[in-house]
Amino acid sequence: MMPAVAVAIGFMPVTAKADPAFGFGVSFIFGGDVAIGVRVFSDDRPERGALALGLDYKTKSKSFRPSVGAAYLEEDFYVDLSLGLDLKTQDVDYGIGLGLTSNVESPAVGTTSITSVPTPPPIPTPGA
Repeated sequence: MMPAVAVAIGFMPVTAKADPAFGFGVSFIFGGDVAIGVRVFSDDRPERGALALGLDYKTKSKSFRPSVGAAYLEEDFYVDLSLGLDLKTQDVDYGIGLGLTSNVESPAVGTTSITSVPTPPPIPTPGA
């Protein structure tokens, strides 16, 4: 049994290490409620999609709502679609959110200037 587990682990895809990012925002719950909450994103790179785990407080029903969803991250904000569970009514609901992000790394921008190009060596003249 152990060799089978070792072989299975050997064939698992290698995952890249990504640091989490965090967010705070507002979600509009389909059905008429508004929620304020926090998010943890699976990636900290901007201009990409990421998995979002969150906890919201629904203002009208006065209940908490853990959620899971997909988000699009930018350097300063996020937009997400979430599926949540109202802990008071035990109902599943859907929402769309917008908020501010923290710990999202800015994209690396490479700069090349004309002065950074090396100058070629002088061409030797014949007979010198």
